[in-house]
Amino acid sequence: MNPARRLPGFLSSTVLGLTGALGLLVYIAMGHGVEALWNPTGAVIVAGGIAVAALLAFRARELWAALSAFAAIFRDEDSISSDIEEVVAFARLYQRGQVQQAEAYGAKVKSPFLRLGLQLIADAAPVNDILHVMNWRIQKLIEQETVQARLFRTLAGLAPAFGLLATLVGLIGMMAQLGTATIAQVGEHMSVALVATLYGVVLANVVFKPIAIKLEQRTARRVAMLNVLLEGILLVRLGRSPTVVADALAEFVRERRDELHGAA
Repeated sequence: MNPARRLPGFLSSTVLGLTGALGLLVYIAMGHGVEALWNPTGAVIVAGGIAVAALLAFRARELWAALSAFAAIFRDEDSISSDIEEVVAFARLYQRGQVQQAEAYGAKVKSPFLRLGLQLIADAAPVNDILHVMNWRIQKLIEQETVQARLFRTLAGLAPAFGLLATLVGLIGMMAQLGTATIAQVGEHMSVALVATLYGVVLANVVFKPIAIKLEQRTARRVAMLNVLLEGILLVRLGRSPTVVADALAEFVRERRDELHGAA
């Protein structure tokens, strides 16, 4: 990615989106009053119901992984430029026949995926075996991170349902007092009941669903990066020169706005 196009870390799209969501909620509250939009019973039912459903539907390990992934969406995905440099440096040693030095260098790289691939090259593993092992690692990453995104999509589906549940609870209470309540009291109870539905809709469409989309996009970027590294590993194993490896990987990571017309 062109560094000139990137926002500073503290101005990531996630932070800007959350700031905008907060501003929208403040605007709504100012128009109707904070008291009119606050319903403790509805908040407890919606939040508690979502928490209970998440605990029943997912394992504790998956919940913890999803929370960790949520923290990761506040920062831009790291570039693989340093990983590409490590592939090229390994290729230079490997082309010179310095297999032991190349193996020692590969064992020090930071990326576990790249480290495994370079170790397979040093072990002279067949290309098909390298493809099988590395594609399996990529598939495992997809499976793990898909669970994280699916968790937030599940919560996005549950939030409106629990908002409706809280609304029904409020309506039941209102109907129980219908014979003795005044019109003003009925309207007040109705307003309180409907606020719970608002909680569910806001949580689903402003919080959970955008997080799920962000995690899915993050997974797609990470898989694309791993595929680039895999191509580099295969080029080195096939004996391509370091210059060819560097040029090929640079072309893989180069971004174009229009692939058809070649606009950079």
